[in-house]
Order: sequence, then structure tokens, then C-alpha cells
Amino acid sequence: MKKVKLALVLGLTLVLVSAFALPGAAVEKKMLRWGCANPGSYYYKASAFIADFLRRGVPDYDLTIYPYVSTTANMKSFLVGNLESVYTAEPGFVKLYSFKKPFKGFQPNVKKMPVQGLWIYTMETHILTLPKNKDKFRTWEDLDGKKIFMTKAGYMNHINIFRAMKDICGLDVTHVEVDMSKVADALRRGTIDATAAYTTATVSLASWIKMLDVATPLQGVNPTPAQIKKLTAAGFTPAKINMKKAYTRDLGVDELYGVPFYFGQHFGLDFPEDGVYRIIKALEKSAGALAKLESGFGPLAKDFASFQVLGIKSIPEVPIHPGLARYLKEKGLWDSSWKIATDETIKAAIKTMKAKMR
Repeated sequence: MKKVKLALVLGLTLVLVSAFALPGAAVEKKMLRWGCANPGSYYYKASAFIADFLRRGVPDYDLTIYPYVSTTANMKSFLVGNLESVYTAEPGFVKLYSFKKPFKGFQPNVKKMPVQGLWIYTMETHILTLPKNKDKFRTWEDLDGKKIFMTKAGYMNHINIFRAMKDICGLDVTHVEVDMSKVADALRRGTIDATAAYTTATVSLASWIKMLDVATPLQGVNPTPAQIKKLTAAGFTPAKINMKKAYTRDLGVDELYGVPFYFGQHFGLDFPEDGVYRIIKALEKSAGALAKLESGFGPLAKDFASFQVLGIKSIPEVPIHPGLARYLKEKGLWDSSWKIATDETIKAAIKTMKAKMR
């Protein structure tokens, strides 16, 4: 009888261990702090869709969205070790790896550098004004010396449109910082002569631009043919905005051109190869569903692997995370001229970019 009782006690102990101890170990998750920009940005909403699919696709990671006041702010937080994944774009990589403004003097604080991990969409920065200015501001050339809200300081679109208008086209434009919810008022009062805006994949708008679209009629302002040639020669061929899909009102032009660039979610070498690879595979599987929720993911869903290649080609100087390299090698899309990220290739890339941007 004692043996029977002992057996029952041991059996119950095993059941309790199985019921309570083992599940606790099984659900232990790895931290994944996922940086993004502020609630007014396009990605704030889009990142929630991505997070939902990743929580199911890579359930061993505890993914938490961390919004910041700007894209640059999320980058700086990543650099000092407060994030596992950073939201940034080709213009941000250029500024960071050359340690130019807004990263000038920040290099001593850097604990880790982001490398190419996952490309998710393009954005296209363009210029708008009020219809009453249509004869005054026919092209970008007419905005020389004018006041423009170049999107929020710290945004990648801010860097992108400055590069296009000032660095490439040689225009003297003054950025005026404006509350994104009050851009229509700033245009009407003359605080600014024009505003930069942007689409995602030529068809989707950020919430603040949707508010602008509803608040006032708008007029598109295009680069001149000569400026389009300059932008194309510099590697930034302007893209046609799908005005009918993006905007609710007529923009007063037959075509509207925006300056495109690639945006993504990237990682450091402290994040494991297998982790990045599995995140990529999970999002590849979910890309079609993502595009149904948000049309800005359309090009990604159309050809996920090729989209990664295009993102890399936009900034080939920056090394590629081993997880993305593994994925592209499996797809037969790896280019032997690209560099897989290591401490040494990152240092070399910084040196190269600094020399290029002198």
C-alpha cells in the first residue's frame, strides 16, 4: 500500500512539473525592441501590422514597438543599445556611416552600428503648395529662396528632400519647422510657401498628410526637366505619384514627381543570424496579407526577394546582416560584390563613406 501511495505521489509530482514548470520554460521569450517614428508617421500604423504577423511567425521573440519623436531619434537610441531593431532608410545610412549631421560628433557614443537587415517599402518625397500659388510656383526653380516645411526635422524625408533640392539641384531653401497637424494653417498664413509631403509606394499617405489633404486644396510643384535629369544622374530618378490613389483632391498637375528612397527595419551584429533570417521568412510569408491591410506594402508583396535586392543596391556601401545574406543566397540572388557584416566590414564601410561624403 505504501508503494502504491508513493507511486501516486511521484506521479502527481510529475504531472505538476509538466503542467507548471515546463510551460514556464517553453514560453520564455527573447526581447525584441522594435524602433519606429512618432504616431503621426506612416510607419507607426504600419509597424503594428508587421508586429502582429511577427508575433505569430516568430513567437519566441517578445516584440514591442518603441515609437520615437523622429526616425533620427530612434536611430540614436539603437546606437547606444536601447533597441534590437531600428527603423531607418538609405538617406539615414548615408548620414550615419559618414557621421554627418545629425550624427556629427555622435561616434564616441556608438555601442553598435545597424547593418542592412530588411527592406520594406519605398517613399517618394514631393512638393505641394496652395492652388493660389500655381502661377507663382510653377516648378522647384521658383521655390529658390523660399520657406518650405521640408517635413519634420529628423525624418528621413527631411534629409531626402534637402538632398534633392539643395545638394543636387542647388536651390537655396529654408526649412521652417511646423506642427504637422497645422501645415494647412501655415500655408494659408504664409508662414511657409510650400510643404514637402510623401507617399509610400506612390499610393499611401501618412496620417498628417491625409489631414492636410482634407483640410485644404493643394497644388503640386514639380522639378524642371533639367532638375529631373540632375536627380536621375545622381541615382534618384523621380517617380510618378499615383495622385488618384494617394490624394482625395485634384492637385492641379497632370503628373506629380517624387524623389524615391528605400526604407527598412535593420539590425546590429548582436542580433543573431537565425533570428533575422526567421523574421525575413515570416514576413515573406505574410507579405500578401500585409499589402491587403496597407497598400504601401504592395511592391514588397509582389516580389519580396527582389525588393531586398533593390534596397541593397540603393546603399551597397553598408554591409549586409548575415541573416539577410543567408536568405538571398538561398534565393540565388546574392551578389559577390556585397559585403557581409562583420566588425571589420563595418569599420571599412564607415571609412569609405566618410571619404565619399567629404
